Amino acid sequence: MIAKQKQTLESFVRVRAFLEAHPVAGPLSYTGARETLDEVVLRLREYAGAQITGRQLSRAELRRQAQLIKQLFDRHIRPIVAIARAQIEPESDVRMPVALRMPRISLGVTKILQVCDGMIEAVRPFEAVFIAHGLPADFLARFSGARNELEQLLGDRATLIGTHVGARTGLQVQFRRGSRAVERLDSVVRASFEGDEVTLTRWRSAKRIQKVPGGSAGRGAAEVPVAEVPKAA
Repeated sequence: MIAKQKQTLESFVRVRAFLEAHPVAGPLSYTGARETLDEVVLRLREYAGAQITGRQLSRAELRRQAQLIKQLFDRHIRPIVAIARAQIEPESDVRMPVALRMPRISLGVTKILQVCDGMIEAVRPFEAVFIAHGLPADFLARFSGARNELEQLLGDRATLIGTHVGARTGLQVQFRRGSRAVERLDSVVRASFEGDEVTLTRWRSAKRIQKVPGGSAGRGAAEVPVAEVPKAA
């Protein structure tokens, strides 16, 4: 949650505290808008937590992805290519596919998975040759397992990104709901405490968002209306 969003959430919390301290009597009621604001605060905290956690886990998965790609190249692809290269010389009678070449590690994950699939199928008819040249008897199964682990990680990261994006959208929706609830409460408070400047001053302070200091002007905290909902990160 960015600073402006944090300030908006804090203003919602102050509004709830004001409502607790200043109940209204008569025909007007906080009911409805107050329940909405309570739910908004709860949802905002949930979405903010999901957004932060999703971002952190996504970065961790990206590091793990790079590690798995390096292992694929070092433990599986490179040894296969080295053996294949020695077998495609003109005098060789094995005649392995020329396509068994070292791919670029900078390829995207999807392309690397495709390269792995093609290499596994190209190597399969010559499995005995690779084993005879030092690869373990189950080298193809190990290669396939490493390839599948990378694919699984790719799917897991896509899920995390979806969670993060969903949380961002959820924050936007809840900020709008909260702002509309405060607008409805504003009309109730103004009518209920008309002429009571002390209470109305407290209300104005509670419902306004303290602007985050910054910029070249270097001014202190200013105030902006709660209806100005900040965009989600």
